[in-house]
Amino acid sequence: MKKISQVIFHAALLAALTLIAPLPARGQKPVMIGVAGPAVNLTYAYLTQDAGLWRKYGVDARVVLFESGSTLAMVARTGEVSFAINSGPTVIAARTQGADSIMVAATVNTLPYSLITAKSITSWNQLKSKKVGISRFGSGTDTAIRLVVKKFGLDPVKDLVILQGGTQPSRLQAVLAGSLDATLVSPPLDLTAKKQGLNILVNLADLGIPYPQLVIETTERFNREQPLMVKNFLKGFIAGIFYAASHKEETMKTITKYLKTDDPEILEATHKSFLQVTDYTAMPNIEGIRNAMDEVAVRMPAVKNKKPEDFVDTRFLKELEKEGFFKQFQKKS
Repeated sequence: MKKISQVIFHAALLAALTLIAPLPARGQKPVMIGVAGPAVNLTYAYLTQDAGLWRKYGVDARVVLFESGSTLAMVARTGEVSFAINSGPTVIAARTQGADSIMVAATVNTLPYSLITAKSITSWNQLKSKKVGISRFGSGTDTAIRLVVKKFGLDPVKDLVILQGGTQPSRLQAVLAGSLDATLVSPPLDLTAKKQGLNILVNLADLGIPYPQLVIETTERFNREQPLMVKNFLKGFIAGIFYAASHKEETMKTITKYLKTDDPEILEATHKSFLQVTDYTAMPNIEGIRNAMDEVAVRMPAVKNKKPEDFVDTRFLKELEKEGFFKQFQKKS
């Protein structure tokens, strides 16, 4: 409990430092939205918040930044955040262990990372016995590196030395300093790495591996007690991903603000990556969830007794589809 309390305190501190909108009047409690980063994935949440799209649907949302997906997952179990924008494996692991965590949507159903390597590493064989950095064990980057190296004939346990390295910027610096040989980063850091002389061994998005990279996590209890809140939250977030596609300039401003870059080439590449990996149906991909389950099962065999459908609740998305919510965006696209 002490450890969780410390995490919550850290989250509250981060919230105070990162919230942009003013505090609600008369003591109204805002809905806390957890994101893991800094990475391109967090842009959707901040864009949705700053464009007032959650407010449009009656949700007073505040985005809170966490260092990694696994840290966010810990806090999500306490109820301190109502929605966690995270990767699928964290939900799968938690639910397998007895938590009532559940995915209600997924807007990136493939791996959006690039594997960057030191200047001397230009082939997969050269990656053997090298130090590869991830954020934390059990995080999305952990699962991603294991999936992709298997695709290229390497054993992630026998052939690599996988190390925890914190945030994407800190791992990039570690590769530049020589303390790591490779790591996974998402746009715009892949282009930043290339400009600094590192290699991009593979762009994972080009491989099209089904995988629940960006999911919206709630709990079954929250879904029961606050169904309208869940539905309105999804309305705002889905409006946000369509907004990113149709409002390029505003999206680039958000990327500049939160990812601290104003390089035109990097901004262009980042926006392009949005269009490449986003699933505008927001529907979780069952094959991708199965891939994530296979990876989680390596350290948590009980997952094998479950089905991919056990980890998702798509009733809110189905209601929105039935009500014609998505049609307004299709007309504009």
